[in-house]
Amino acid sequence: MANSNSFNKLQVQLCELKLEERRVKSDITKLVKNQQMIDFYQAQQLNKLKTSVKSKIQKIETLINPNIIA
Repeated sequence: MANSNSFNKLQVQLCELKLEERRVKSDITKLVKNQQMIDFYQAQQLNKLKTSVKSKIQKIETLINPNIIA
């Protein structure tokens, strides 16, 4: 029962992170399409946010889908 509960929490976290990743990518795409000027600090912050969300997604996916060698 507890294993199922933790699995459900991981799935919810994964969904939230995927939504966050989509939002960040959308923000970057809007900036590029509108050809808006941003300073280096803003670009660096967006890149850090994108990579941190991506790494968190990978960690949670490995917890949900562990590598099983048959």
